[in-house]
Amino acid sequence: MNLRLVLAAILLAGTLSGQTFDDALRFSFVTPQGSARFAGTGGSLTPLGVDATTLHTNPAGIGWNRYNMAQVTPGFTFTGVKSDLAPDAASGPLNESVANFNLPSVGLLFAGTTRSVNWSTLNFGVSVTRLADYNRQTRFSGRSQGSIIDGYAADLNDGFNDSYGSDLALQTGALFQDDQGYFSDFDLAENDGGRVRRDGLFDRRGSMSEVAIGFGGNYREKLLWGISFGIPFFTYDDVYSYEEVDDQGEISGFDNSSFDRSLVNSGTGFNLKFGLTYLPTEQLRLSGAIHSPTAWTIDEQFSTGFTYNYTDSNGAALGGTALSDLSTITYNLRTPWRFMLGAGYLIGNRGFLSLDADYADYRGNSISFDDFATAAEETNRSIDDNLSNSIGLRLGGELNLKPIQLRAGVGYRQVPYALFLNDEDEAYLTYSAGAGYSIGKFFIDLAAQYSGASGFETAYNAPANLEQPLITTDRTQVSVLLTVGFRGWNAGF
Repeated sequence: MNLRLVLAAILLAGTLSGQTFDDALRFSFVTPQGSARFAGTGGSLTPLGVDATTLHTNPAGIGWNRYNMAQVTPGFTFTGVKSDLAPDAASGPLNESVANFNLPSVGLLFAGTTRSVNWSTLNFGVSVTRLADYNRQTRFSGRSQGSIIDGYAADLNDGFNDSYGSDLALQTGALFQDDQGYFSDFDLAENDGGRVRRDGLFDRRGSMSEVAIGFGGNYREKLLWGISFGIPFFTYDDVYSYEEVDDQGEISGFDNSSFDRSLVNSGTGFNLKFGLTYLPTEQLRLSGAIHSPTAWTIDEQFSTGFTYNYTDSNGAALGGTALSDLSTITYNLRTPWRFMLGAGYLIGNRGFLSLDADYADYRGNSISFDDFATAAEETNRSIDDNLSNSIGLRLGGELNLKPIQLRAGVGYRQVPYALFLNDEDEAYLTYSAGAGYSIGKFFIDLAAQYSGASGFETAYNAPANLEQPLITTDRTQVSVLLTVGFRGWNAGF
């Protein structure tokens, strides 16, 4: 547990404004959701192909297609978060949930032939698939010592003025100054040990998807090849609302305070993917792929507001609200290279088993600004210090009971924080199951995915000598996907 508390403290340092290593990870840590068949096998279809989603993993997967195919996949995702505010264990956990309908995948494959004896196919594909889901809410509540104002006083006493935090507290009269420095009502002797009620909500919305356009083919029915051009795009809104109330009159002078933060991001990027699949036998497939870094251009808007209300010695109600300026910036993010390997085995015409792995070193993330070459040096040092490499594994299979197909899969991915590098327990697990029905040119697939993860939030940045108000979270996510498709009409494009 101590390791996790240290991580939470590090994450806290960059949550108020500016670009952080956490932002870099958020926009580079992606997993294609894809079609229901792809999802039902745990995302392990990379070596087998014949699915438009492989344009986002190993584009050689479309090189085997002998028929045109069109498929669309609507979906439903339910995300639940259980949270506990420390150190107030008496308040008990709170549960919050978000449900949304989405479109995880749309794909078109066009099968073409050539006049070459050795290079018999030249196929073209277009796919749009979801890479990340940011929709979740975390609500917390409890009573404990300390205040968000403690952190503002510590910043000013350390000579750090923050126009999105401590400067707002000064404007509302939340802080006082004497020969010893800045202090607040919470530092007064008569208020020592006093507790306040605190309530908050992290409301995050958005998603990342990618358009992939690619070509693929095969050489002598032994070597499949493919290349795709990816255009990812995302929106991400992070709204945080926090309030402290002296609900039991334990802090003389203080009535209540609140803090609001709004972060709005959107971005567009591009990348290239190249892959090969080798068929040493009719049953065995061995695959490999390389993904270039994604070059992102990201627009960001950021603002905060702070309210402080108190009663002076004469019984007068004072205080007010201060709002920051709206910060609008554009920055660039370069994500790391990604490498993939896979192996698949066909069990006659009864189904298949498939294993897929990927590797990325998230220290390869780099943030930059067009007009200020050195502005992001500190953030990039933080990326190198706090992020690490990550291995992802996916195992899945399909049992063909014509015209019904049954599928299952499991996924494993390491948490790419440096503190967790040697902690095998810190990983994300995903479980998948699905079924399909195929008759003639028509097919329909259904899949369900379940994943769970533990994490941390922090209510505010407390001084090092005080206990951090940490919110421990347990997140579960269930996704249901339905793919409807047609295949086999006249080949060619």
